[in-house]
Amino acid sequence: MATFRTCIKSFGDKSDVYNYYGELLLDQQKFSEAVEKFETAVETERKAVGEGGGMNVLPLINKALALFQWKQDFAGAEALCQKALMIDPECDIAVATMAQLLLQQGKVTDALQYFERAAELSRTEGEIVNALSYAEATRTQLEVQEKYPQLASRLQGMGQGMGPR
Repeated sequence: MATFRTCIKSFGDKSDVYNYYGELLLDQQKFSEAVEKFETAVETERKAVGEGGGMNVLPLINKALALFQWKQDFAGAEALCQKALMIDPECDIAVATMAQLLLQQGKVTDALQYFERAAELSRTEGEIVNALSYAEATRTQLEVQEKYPQLASRLQGMGQGMGPR
């Protein structure tokens, strides 16, 4: 932590310092402090690139993850991911995060579209396999919902009891 405070003094005009500090705080489940750092990173990034520039959207995505983990704020997290994707539609992390958020909300059809897009944006074999695996699992989930609606509703009820603790 002392290292980050030193970095802020030396590089306070760089958004990455605040973003990575926020990631460390998020790992430690210091959600409020993490969100604060992500917000500072977003503001620092906006100042650095100006109105017309393309900003690094990672702080927005990290803030979305923090809000979801901290408050299960699906709407807020989804809105932040949408904002990130409006700024950078090719951001693979934003696409994959959005897919997961949608899936966890039961928006399976929408999630499938994002998983397929994540596969298109993948840069490594592992990323492609991961995205396609999620896409196939999501397709299977849709098929079960269509062919066996009673089973799907029972499974969904069981899954709700297995949420975050």
